Amino acid sequence: MSEEEKKSSSTGGKSYHIGNVGGHARVQQGEHLTMIEQTFAKTPDGDDLTQQFKALLKKIAEHPELDEDTRDLAMEKAKNVAEGLANAKESPGTLRRALVDAKGWFGSAANWAWDEMSNILKSEAAQKTLATITEVSAKVAIKSLTGGI
Repeated sequence: MSEEEKKSSSTGGKSYHIGNVGGHARVQQGEHLTMIEQTFAKTPDGDDLTQQFKALLKKIAEHPELDEDTRDLAMEKAKNVAEGLANAKESPGTLRRALVDAKGWFGSAANWAWDEMSNILKSEAAQKTLATITEVSAKVAIKSLTGGI
C-alpha cells in the first residue's frame, strides 16, 4: 500500500491516481461514473439519448433520499435500459428484460426515476431507435412497458 493509500484509508477519504494516459484516451475518476456516450454511438439521435440518460444518471447519483446501495442499484438498472435501448434492433429481448426489471424495481424504490426514464423512452430520439425493432412480440411488450408508445 502506498503512502497516499495509507493516508486515505486512515482518514476515511478516497484517493485516486491516474498516470501515463495516452492521447485521445477517455479516463474517469471517482464514484458513480458512466461512459454512456459510447452506448449510443450507433443509434439514431445518439447524442440526444446520451444527454437524456446522463441527466437521469446524474439525478440518481445526487438524489439525497437514496442510500448508497439503492443509488448503485438504480444506476445499474438505468444503465441496463440505456444499453438495451442502444442494442434494441439487434437484441430487443435484452431491452424488454431491462425494462421489466427497471419498472418493477424503480416502482418500489424510486418511482420518480421510472417516470423520467419513461419520458426518455417516449422522446423522439428513443422512438427512432425503437422503430428499428422488427420482432413483433418484443415490440408489443416494449410498448406496453413504456406506456403504449
